[in-house]
Amino acid sequence: MTITGCVERVVAPTKTAAIPLLCLAFVLLANRLWAQSGDVVPLHARVMVATKIYQQVATFFPDLSQKQFDDDYGVYLAEILKPSDDRRSFDLASMSVVATLHDGHTWFYDDWLDKNYRQPVGLTVYPWDGKWVVIRSGRPSVSVGDVIEAIDGTPTQTYFERWRKYISASSDRDAGISFFDTPVVFPERFSLTLDGGRQVVVDRKQDNKEEPPAKTEGRWLVPKSVAYIKVPNFRGIETQAAALEYLSQFHEAKAIIIDVRGNPGLGDPGPLQRSLMDKPYQLWTEQSSMKGGMMLRHGAYPELSRATSSQVTIEPQKPAYAGSLFLLVDRGCVCACEDFVMPFKIFGRAQLLGENTAGSYSSTNFTHFENGMMLNVASVRHMFPDGSKFEGVGIAPNVEIHPTVHDLKSRNDVVLDRAVKMATEK
Repeated sequence: MTITGCVERVVAPTKTAAIPLLCLAFVLLANRLWAQSGDVVPLHARVMVATKIYQQVATFFPDLSQKQFDDDYGVYLAEILKPSDDRRSFDLASMSVVATLHDGHTWFYDDWLDKNYRQPVGLTVYPWDGKWVVIRSGRPSVSVGDVIEAIDGTPTQTYFERWRKYISASSDRDAGISFFDTPVVFPERFSLTLDGGRQVVVDRKQDNKEEPPAKTEGRWLVPKSVAYIKVPNFRGIETQAAALEYLSQFHEAKAIIIDVRGNPGLGDPGPLQRSLMDKPYQLWTEQSSMKGGMMLRHGAYPELSRATSSQVTIEPQKPAYAGSLFLLVDRGCVCACEDFVMPFKIFGRAQLLGENTAGSYSSTNFTHFENGMMLNVASVRHMFPDGSKFEGVGIAPNVEIHPTVHDLKSRNDVVLDRAVKMATEK
């Protein structure tokens, strides 16, 4: 096993010593045909993947309820051992059993499924005050603030509940955020009923357009006084390098507002975080679970051993900016975005405005199968520095502001407006 960042790639060794050459040749041929078989998964392949799912989860998943998972896994086995080798059905069953763990970083993925069903819906939709509301739209016929009342005539909430079991998420709120970002649960062509009865047809294959990569934005909101930087993600170094360049431009500002709403993480936020922290701070308290290995020597297997560690205090260097800081957060701030935000809230470096963050961040154990299937299993449970629960809870803002549907429709950014008001009052 080798670890790259927070993802562990696992390649299972092949044991051949006790296998006759003829049988070995058959197994190798079967595996090769499986890898090239397209939309079918033969029985032996289904069993291999299912076995790996159980082994990975039982070994690494923190806080596992073994009895509950065994019960869920039994239901899964009954489904995949049926005389059907349909690949999509197997993928959905595997997604479902992994989703029973209720962890946003524990998921099953198949490259084949992605290639055949990955066309995006083109909408970011959140459950909002009992309604399903468009937050961002890449479709001219649908606007921010529109309420989606039905999908193919089925009430949106009912449609969500029907497909919820396939969505890996750390909470029901997190699942709602991920719903429209899970293309496999939608037909290739379907209709939306919007508020007011308007009908919109979505053809994912015909309407599919690649969106340009999001870029860091920066501008003065109040000249020479209050500046604004929007960081869309932490993938690579480009977005953070641009943010650091803006910090140098805004170094005389009385206050800077950093907007990480909707930021999905996707990388290491450390460079920007360290450039803004002006006081000693700690990172997460981490808890991992282990089975087997050294535990066998003490007769503890298959009991669970928990290893808990707290990070050392980080002494920051001279920050790029040491003035007043405001962070705009929401339920779309997830994973590395929450890793970025946490010390600013816990150690009082910044005021957070907006909504609770998603509450999903974990180091993982990763398996890549020959036919393009993948399994990602959370292996570390992150908690706040004082040991309190984070997963499924998220980071609460200092000032909670919940925009209304009317605010969204009118493009009235009440969170940013409040931050500017607070910044100018200081």
